[in-house]
Amino acid sequence: MKNTVASLLNQQAQCVLATLGDKELALHLMAYAISTDLDEIYLASLENTQKVKNMRANPNVTCLWDNRTGKNDDHVAGLAMSGFGRAHELTGESARSAQRLLLQRNATLKQLLSEPSIVIFALQIDRYQWVEGYTRVIIYKPEKS
Repeated sequence: MKNTVASLLNQQAQCVLATLGDKELALHLMAYAISTDLDEIYLASLENTQKVKNMRANPNVTCLWDNRTGKNDDHVAGLAMSGFGRAHELTGESARSAQRLLLQRNATLKQLLSEPSIVIFALQIDRYQWVEGYTRVIIYKPEKS
């Protein structure tokens, strides 16, 4: 299952990040990078954003990836995968390493990553939930490095 999860993560350029604010859930479209073991997802954002405020206040997050085409066949042939985990802010060499991974995967992030107020997060993923069609559900738990 690790290879199947890795395949979808490597095919997609963005994920939807769900964070929890004071009164409501918030969804954010994010570029990302992944660790080799699939146990961490790396994200970057400007510090003065709602997502950063939310993750600092409540580190529980969920990410969503899918293979939607925008057609009705997606109901039965489509798949969605959620990653459940906790966000923590990176600093120092850990942040620089994550920035390099983000830039390797997403060249369009170059300007964002050079901003002085950039914040880098690692999402420690506890489990992925893979759903195909209406009924096939598979749970994958990455091994912690």
